[in-house]
Amino acid sequence: MADTGGFLARALESRWFYGLIAVVLVGLFVVSQLRPADFDGRPYGEIEDLSTLAERDDLNVLFILIDTMRADRMGLYGYERDVSPHLDRLASTGIRFSQHQSQSSWTKASMASMWTGLNPARTGISRYMHSLPESAELPSETLKDAGFVTIGLWRNGWVAPNFGFDQGFDAYSRPVPVGLPGQLRREHPAATISGSDANLVESAIEFLRTVDPNDRWFLYLHTMDVHQYVSDETSAIFGTTYSDFYDNAIHWTDRNLGRLLRELGERGMLERTLVVVTSDHGEAFKEHGREGHARDLYGEVTEIPLLVSLPFKLKEGLEVAAPTSNIDVWPTLFDLIGIEGPADADGRSLVTLIEQSARGEVPPPGPPQFAQLDRGWGRPEQDSEPIFSVTENGYRAHLDPKGALELYDLERDPREQEDISETNPELGAVLRSRIEEYEASSQIPWVADEVELDGLMLHQLKALGYHLE
Repeated sequence: MADTGGFLARALESRWFYGLIAVVLVGLFVVSQLRPADFDGRPYGEIEDLSTLAERDDLNVLFILIDTMRADRMGLYGYERDVSPHLDRLASTGIRFSQHQSQSSWTKASMASMWTGLNPARTGISRYMHSLPESAELPSETLKDAGFVTIGLWRNGWVAPNFGFDQGFDAYSRPVPVGLPGQLRREHPAATISGSDANLVESAIEFLRTVDPNDRWFLYLHTMDVHQYVSDETSAIFGTTYSDFYDNAIHWTDRNLGRLLRELGERGMLERTLVVVTSDHGEAFKEHGREGHARDLYGEVTEIPLLVSLPFKLKEGLEVAAPTSNIDVWPTLFDLIGIEGPADADGRSLVTLIEQSARGEVPPPGPPQFAQLDRGWGRPEQDSEPIFSVTENGYRAHLDPKGALELYDLERDPREQEDISETNPELGAVLRSRIEEYEASSQIPWVADEVELDGLMLHQLKALGYHLE
């Protein structure tokens, strides 16, 4: 028999033994950060329990906006790469909306629509100088009036306070970039914004540590590292192409959000928090000859995730396959928590749709979904050049400023590569009329303010990678 006692004694006296132990411990730590841990203590429930949420007086809302996050690059939407394990796990016991669309491919216009529940033609927010007026009612104001502590943490300058997005928040700030990982990688060729979502998450965790346990809160996080293609060495594992950098950034963002979810779980807050994850727009990789966003309205820049995690776990995650829009998000959340939101929203509550999906019913056709972008949004001397898209009954039409129409069959051609407008003129005419009616009948309930941007603000916005003239 081998002298195991002697071997152990010699090992304990050897430096390499302790070095090996250190390597193993570091490896286990890295793995623990990359993979979800079992911190979720929520009870199991059923969709029927949705009706009880409005009766509770202890529910919080965590609203996570992953800037520039296209849906098809996440595991919960079928992506083959393991880029989003923490959010995938959250979706496995929550509600995933599989055909969700933003109302623009540019942050400010998209966020104005999501916060107000109004289509872009009714917000009046279409150019770089436009600002939401005080008369616009935002969810932060509604929730504050209902007794919530309202905190907003943001990193995208298009939702800065001077554009009106701070209304109703008790605190609304951009975290200071401190204590960043030493090997942080920034791969966006035109973006130079400082800081990282690690700062954002740390600020959020600090809020959770200090908030009064008896307070109800609404915490809004607007992340930016996917927009900036930021990652660190432990996340940069998917390659070195432009598209790979994007995936690396998603993986890094997922890790940071995993830290936040762990904190919620360990503090017993998940069982009294609605967690919402969505985006403002997606990102193009030359599917239609362009990279980036804010140039057109094809699916790669408007089809985004929507995930709702409840204060209880569903035994199997629920997919809502019917088309939905970002203008529907807040009407749905207000319905769930039993608060009356603005009466004139274009969006609708999706609670009935969720219940129908859980019962296996095929819902009736929903309203058409509109998206809009002013191609002159960043050039103050250029006249307005709005482009539109409408999605209805599995088809999407695009209308440019000169009246040219493109038409796509999304079921057969989800990437919108084959324009069928010439072979389907009648359908094209129907969808053209939808856009014309939308544009003509949309009444803006306020006059958008205009902000004169100083040199510093213009520099900060250009640092996001946009070209402003």
